[in-house]
Amino acid sequence: MPDRPRETVGCHRCKTISCLQQYPEGIPRYCRAGKFPEIIRNTQKAYLEPDIARIHLATARVLKKGSFMWPRVQECIEFARELDAKKVGLAVCIALLREGRAMAQLLEAADLDVVTVGCMIGAVKPQDTGVPDELVNEIGIACNPLAQAEIMNQEGTELNFIYGLCVGHDTLFIRHSEAPVTYVAAKDAVTGDNPGAALKSVLHRMKLADVYKDENFSPVEWLKGS
Repeated sequence: MPDRPRETVGCHRCKTISCLQQYPEGIPRYCRAGKFPEIIRNTQKAYLEPDIARIHLATARVLKKGSFMWPRVQECIEFARELDAKKVGLAVCIALLREGRAMAQLLEAADLDVVTVGCMIGAVKPQDTGVPDELVNEIGIACNPLAQAEIMNQEGTELNFIYGLCVGHDTLFIRHSEAPVTYVAAKDAVTGDNPGAALKSVLHRMKLADVYKDENFSPVEWLKGS
């Protein structure tokens, strides 16, 4: 397979992680971030804008207080508190409603008003949303992420959480949500809702390498930690 052009940022290829080494003169010459000095400067200033600063500082406070010891569920609840949110939304997959119910109960226990909307609300037929017959699921009801987002918009949620929406449906929800959005959990039917497991397990990684013809993957080197 011919090498692809490497003219843009490719941090996954970096073995030195120089950005964490506090270079006295800034980033090293070989770092591709050097192509984007204006973006780096402008985004640094943007963090001081009120709407961004509110979220950015709330994030910093959660990370500092939790010290990477809190599970993500707790981080989400504390994030809402740091934002001083009173009403939050929970967009939940119907297949994960039990876990979503537990999340909603914890949010309520934290004195938050919770708007929970399941993915198949309204029992809409897939064909009515433009899905052809051959792509209709066995349930015969379409996920409705646009309704999930618009209901939360109308209800005035200040922060929305996603619990297990399908890939793509989560994209539509995020795109149409007026409130900021973060994940509690990403659905993965194969790994027990732990998508990263497919990149940590050598067996999963071997299967994916076979599917996508990843010639750079070596199980031996993987097991050696290379």
